[in-house]
Amino acid sequence: MIDSKIEQLIRSSNLEKYEDAIISNCLLSLRMTTENRDDGNIPVAHSKLGGKPDLPIGFAWPMYEDRSLHFVAQVNLGEPENKLSLLPDKGLLSFFYDSLEQPWGFDPNDRGRWKVLYFDRIEDLERREEPEDIIEQGSYSSCMTVFNLQTTLPPVESLFIEKLRLTIEEKDNYYALLEEMEEHYNFGDTSHRLLGHPNPIQNEMQLECQLVTHGLYCGDGTGYRDPRRELLEQTADSWKLLLQIDSEEEIGMMWGMTGRLYFWIREEDLKQLNFENVWVVLQCS
Repeated sequence: MIDSKIEQLIRSSNLEKYEDAIISNCLLSLRMTTENRDDGNIPVAHSKLGGKPDLPIGFAWPMYEDRSLHFVAQVNLGEPENKLSLLPDKGLLSFFYDSLEQPWGFDPNDRGRWKVLYFDRIEDLERREEPEDIIEQGSYSSCMTVFNLQTTLPPVESLFIEKLRLTIEEKDNYYALLEEMEEHYNFGDTSHRLLGHPNPIQNEMQLECQLVTHGLYCGDGTGYRDPRRELLEQTADSWKLLLQIDSEEEIGMMWGMTGRLYFWIREEDLKQLNFENVWVVLQCS
């Protein structure tokens, strides 16, 4: 159910022609705010950023080629009081990333440089010590997360808004609407979230995920000019934000220059709890 305050803001945004379309494209998201807490004081399988991950006994640490991936976050799906229908109501999602080289995600060869794991039995998990190469590179301190249900609007940099073909005045009104939404939720500078629409720093990401996962390089205009784009773009909106992780300087988590990591998944894969094809985009200012 959309936040009634957000619906009210949409209805008064001077975007009469698009009100119903905007409302129907709102998505619920679980905003994650952090609480500083030492890893030893965070229970096993609790949602958190950084620290040491909780993995099944004997489970191999995720690797890229010959080096270990950094643990970024874990989300206990049984914790949030406000459930999201696309996710199960139990289990743990764990997110790993190649923090050493920090791939941007615009190159098809970046595949394998992150990993998302789902464990349905949290009682089988134990706190895992980090591999030697992670310790040598430097790992992240920990902080616990708390969830808050929010309604999110499509960003200006989205396929949905692009298709509306807003005039300059209408786009200004939409920017103002987004600002009012951020003020309503007291966004601040940091935004971690599970599902919903992203808070992009740069360009639109659904089409980028669609093109790059079909082998097209998107680090320049090459992939976007490819003749296959037209067909691929038709289903680009099947990509959904799974997790957005902001830079969290206090625990040493910095993506580029105070950027964000965005984990994307196809809707069909999410329904089947298949996290093998997740794609990651890094953006920073």
